[in-house]
Amino acid sequence: MSDTLSGGNTSAAPATPAAPMVVAEAVSKSFGSNEVLKSISLEVKHGEVLCLVGPSGSGKSTFLRCINHLEVLSSGRLSVDGQLVGFRESGDKLYELHPKEAAKQRRDIGMVFQRFNLFPHMTAIENIMEAPIRVKGQKKAVVEKRARELLDRVGLADRADYYPAHLSGGQQQRVAIARALAMDPKLMLFDEPTSALDPELVGEVLDVMKELAKSGMTMIVVTHEMGFAREVADTLVFMDGGVVVEAGDPREVLANPQHQRTKAFLSKVL
Repeated sequence: MSDTLSGGNTSAAPATPAAPMVVAEAVSKSFGSNEVLKSISLEVKHGEVLCLVGPSGSGKSTFLRCINHLEVLSSGRLSVDGQLVGFRESGDKLYELHPKEAAKQRRDIGMVFQRFNLFPHMTAIENIMEAPIRVKGQKKAVVEKRARELLDRVGLADRADYYPAHLSGGQQQRVAIARALAMDPKLMLFDEPTSALDPELVGEVLDVMKELAKSGMTMIVVTHEMGFAREVADTLVFMDGGVVVEAGDPREVLANPQHQRTKAFLSKVL
């Protein structure tokens, strides 16, 4: 801003750093006596991509599901965009939200699963339009226009009227991504989105995710695709046994892991 527009005052106030998009504080989750997450603490800034890697059973998917309250924390707290997820705070106690309130929060968090979970009796465009119309009450004409734009964005403009059974796995997953984006989420969660795909179809889904990352979408991705993590992630987190073993710049962690458990894991997947 020029001196004229700012009234001649050249001493600008220091910029306040934006609060992180996701804050996990000592997040723990148990299923009976099995403690799956053990005091996980991490942050994801607005516009960042965080990739979670680690062996099966390390707690990655459970942590992802806790972020949108598909799993209820055993202890700790999670917030998205400054708002506590799944709970309200009164005094020094947390009280779980009513399922309807939790579902309302979930509208702002898109999630893409390993299996595509498309409605088999609906076409690609109908799958994308369903939630904005039913959940947000948006007008059909507006939603259809947006749905077609999203199908074009994921490279499926010519598949709008195809049913899931007539789409490849990669195409179904791209429709699932478009469906999540139709709710205009502030955060996208991906739970091993390419693990159910044939190898030759993986690239088309990763390309869509790369484009999303470039557009500034905040993303948390559970993945075994180390090339994607190296290229796209701002932070790589290696989990094992329900704890964060190592975290940092993906290129640094992959090239020069500091912990023996990380080294052992990467030696098998790289």
